[in-house]
Amino acid sequence: MKNKFNNLGIGIISMSWKPSEDVERDKERVIEYEKLYGGFTVQGPLTVELRTGIIVAARFADKLRRAAFAAFSRTVPEDVILRDIAELNRLIYEEMMKMNIDKLALVRISVVVIYDQRNNKLNFSNIKIERLYTEDELNKVVSERCRELEQKLERIKSIIG
Repeated sequence: MKNKFNNLGIGIISMSWKPSEDVERDKERVIEYEKLYGGFTVQGPLTVELRTGIIVAARFADKLRRAAFAAFSRTVPEDVILRDIAELNRLIYEEMMKMNIDKLALVRISVVVIYDQRNNKLNFSNIKIERLYTEDELNKVVSERCRELEQKLERIKSIIG
């Protein structure tokens, strides 16, 4: 899982939350998710891409777990799904903390999951965490950056002139 998050353009916001687990609810909703929610795409016999869609960051663990159940419930033992998705969620949570993503921020997460039958393990690759901004948030960042650049330009003009 090292170096999977290097190319992310994520904003800085504080975060202090812990995802909750409600496995029974998720198992009951697998059929619904298979029919209604495009939370995964089959890429091979035992390979899928799980996606959260655009969600509040606090909900990512539930979304990934539900998508994993929907994608793998017929081919992977339940305890393996729970164990490995919990580990994935922990790693994503830690990375989101490093990126200072607030629990109310909008995010979109995707990950490719391959089931290794020999080792009875889900392996993860191509993990992407995208922080999405509202128009107001984006305008604020742009105006602050423009102000900084204008100040630098003025300093340069004063040095030259």
